[in-house]
Amino acid sequence: MATELAGEIKTHARQALGFDLVGITTAEPLPGAAHLARWVTDGAHGDMAYMAETAHLRGDPRRLLPGARSVVCVAMSYHTEPEPPEPGPGARHAVVARYARRKDYHTVIRRRLVRLGRFIGEHAPGSRWRPAVDTAPVLEKELAQRAGLGWLGKNTCLINRNLGSELLLGELVTTVALPPDEPETDHCGSCTACLEACPTRAFDGPGRLDARRCISYLTIEHRGPMPEVLLPAVAPHLFGCDICQAVCPWNRHAPRSCASALATRAPLGELTLAGLESLDEAGWIALAAGTPLRRLDFPRLRRNLAAITAGRRAAGPDREE
Repeated sequence: MATELAGEIKTHARQALGFDLVGITTAEPLPGAAHLARWVTDGAHGDMAYMAETAHLRGDPRRLLPGARSVVCVAMSYHTEPEPPEPGPGARHAVVARYARRKDYHTVIRRRLVRLGRFIGEHAPGSRWRPAVDTAPVLEKELAQRAGLGWLGKNTCLINRNLGSELLLGELVTTVALPPDEPETDHCGSCTACLEACPTRAFDGPGRLDARRCISYLTIEHRGPMPEVLLPAVAPHLFGCDICQAVCPWNRHAPRSCASALATRAPLGELTLAGLESLDEAGWIALAAGTPLRRLDFPRLRRNLAAITAGRRAAGPDREE
């Protein structure tokens, strides 16, 4: 019965709900909790206080849903056409991470997970479930690895052999006991392209990311001023960074399988510094509405623009790249 239900859940998740990857794992505690605890103790989480406050919860899905037995892990690809190498600090446009140039994935994935939960409830009366998308206190990438969706790359991203690493993840924690899938094994081999490409040297080693030097952290999560020494590397990034994924060999031949619900909003890939400088707060709110960019409030938008300008200045004479 449980095996049959697991198959029906996967089929429904793929065919009716449009998830690219679906896998099942248990709700047992995760070994990665110890790594997370060390990471927080070392201060590598920067000023993301919520990581420290919830670290004790993240390693055990049962804390998210008491009585949980299984976790259904899903992923949606946002891989579209390849792009030229990221411009240097002298470029006159602002770079927005590829995942943020579209409708907010939290909304898209959560709504589909709710529908999947209702599907499970119909087939397992009396069961309970809870969706999680990124903001919930769970180690979602480790859960996805344990469910067979991919492995944790040296850049800490989840990588799938067919779809690469441009994946958006979600989880449905449930009290239903389902047969787990086999975990995925590591396929990075001796490749260190992602570690070597990072312009701020944010990686202390494979799988060891110091958020305090990460461009994504600095442009999105960080609340204070940018470290001056990193400004030339931060420019021209406005929101997030794709460098460590752009150089990953597993992304070179990944199919362009982005769902229509996550279609790129062209203007968000063509933002000029001059155009952003001219925006008032209302204009920025309107531009960012309904996308991950709404995480960036107006004062930090202005801070990031100032950091880009300072980075360009520090890098030398203006040049278009």
